[in-house]
Amino acid sequence: MLAAAAFGQKETFVPPNDVSFTVTTERHTYTAGEQIYLKYQIVNISNAALYVPREWEAKCPSNFHVWAWFEDSSGKHFVPGYAGSCSPSAQTLTARMKKEAVLLKPGQRLEGTVTMDTTLFGGLKPGAYRLEASLDGWSDKDFSQEQQSELEKMTAPFIRGEMPASTHITLQP
Repeated sequence: MLAAAAFGQKETFVPPNDVSFTVTTERHTYTAGEQIYLKYQIVNISNAALYVPREWEAKCPSNFHVWAWFEDSSGKHFVPGYAGSCSPSAQTLTARMKKEAVLLKPGQRLEGTVTMDTTLFGGLKPGAYRLEASLDGWSDKDFSQEQQSELEKMTAPFIRGEMPASTHITLQP
């Protein structure tokens, strides 16, 4: 196995440290009750093209690939839930990944926004918060051997694992 890796065998999944994941807000102070738009950026910092996830999975039921929550000054987490409905439709794994994944060449970036609602949880109180976010790639355990063989035929590997990021804000009354 080591000999194969030494000769540059194509990988289906690569570690999350092949990308940079950052989050920012438009400003650092918000009024309690206001919506916060958390901007995220995924940059391919590796030497090869790779697939990174869009915000949502393209399967039914779908899960988040980019998720964010609040942490107050005492370390308590306020994690929003989500609800949704979908009608499962038959699609090949290749078709699913064309909707769910974005091919980034070295140095290219994918940007998006997650809306953070400060009215959840009965309304967050004024104070200092850390907005925490996670970029969750794929896991080889989520795919059968047949599906992994199909993924291997795509042009580049997929990010696996989790990459955290955070920024600080203050809520005022």
